[in-house]
Amino acid sequence: MLVPYGENNRYDLVAENDGKFIRIQVKYVTPKSGALYVNCRSSNNWSVLPDTADQIDVIAVFNPRDSETSYVPVAQMRKGAMQLRLDPPKNKQQASVRYARAFNTL
Repeated sequence: MLVPYGENNRYDLVAENDGKFIRIQVKYVTPKSGALYVNCRSSNNWSVLPDTADQIDVIAVFNPRDSETSYVPVAQMRKGAMQLRLDPPKNKQQASVRYARAFNTL
């Protein structure tokens, strides 16, 4: 595993798999109402920047409740923010529900 030098990089880690490097942006997300609400952007004192495919490959979402990490490929991210369910929705909705466990492998 590689860690970029400095604080102004768009990714936090780089992993290597079969000779291919994967840029990973790490998010620590506290569950709320049975879901992880993930911001797909980074901010500092000067700007808010969306996470895009030319800067990262995967968002690793750490869930402290279960001590599990979900690895969401940039192609499956939502613009701005996304929701990963931990528990079934109370209204029993199934359409467009994305469960965090579906992304537990890199």
